[in-house]
This record gives sequence, C-alpha cells and structure tokens, in this order.
Amino acid sequence: MANKMLEELKAFMESPEGKKAMEEFANEMQRKDEREENNRMRMRKMFSDKESFDSLMEKICAKHNDAYEDRCYAKGYMPHPMNILYAIHEVADEEGIDHPPLDDFTDSFPSDIVSYMGWQFAITYGQGSVTSVYKNKELVVRL
Repeated sequence: MANKMLEELKAFMESPEGKKAMEEFANEMQRKDEREENNRMRMRKMFSDKESFDSLMEKICAKHNDAYEDRCYAKGYMPHPMNILYAIHEVADEEGIDHPPLDDFTDSFPSDIVSYMGWQFAITYGQGSVTSVYKNKELVVRL
C-alpha cells in the first residue's frame, strides 16, 4: 500500500502538473521570504533610533494582555499574531548581541536570547516554543 502511494506521488511529481505545482510552491516560498525581508528593512528604517524602537515595543507589549487574548479567542484564532515580533527578533538577531539566560525559565530550557536597543528577545524551546520580551532584563511579556 505504502509503495503504491509512493509510486503515485513520484509519478505525479514527474508529471507536468506536479512540476507546475512544485514551481508554484517554490515561487510562493520566495515571495514569502521577500516579504519578510522587506518587513525587516522597513522596520530598520522606521525604528532606527532607541526612542522610536522603545515606542514600538511598548505598543506591542501593551497590546498583549489578557483582554487582547480573550478578544482573539472570542474571534476564533490564537492570540498574538507574531509576524512583527518575529521580524523584530530577526533584526535583533542580526544586529544585536547574544545574551545569557535572563531567568529560571530561559536557563532551564534551550533558549535563543539576543539583546537589542535595551530590549532582550528570547525564544525558548521545549514541547513548543515561547517568546519572551524583556526590557533592561525585566520580563515585560511572555507569549
């Protein structure tokens, strides 16, 4: 049964339709990568100084509270659309400096922590991943 499915998949991938589907998939991945890079470039331009970056981060962190999560769940989706925070973390990863664990949580689990413009960004890995944002080494929000 598994061999038959594998043969059918292989035949599809070698067919014109399969090749077209793979090309469309590759093009979509390339567009996604380009959008993400454009987001990082815009962020670097718009929030290039500490004051504007602090303002952005304070707005993001203020938005992520219990009331926000309740509104998201009520609308039927997971809270914390993370696109902007991921973009910020990537910029921080490229331009910031590595940082040691900040608390028991980031010390107890594998964590990627960077410091950028007075903020620390951590992605901690376990059975899932958790994003934490710190300002001057004090936890502000954990998602």
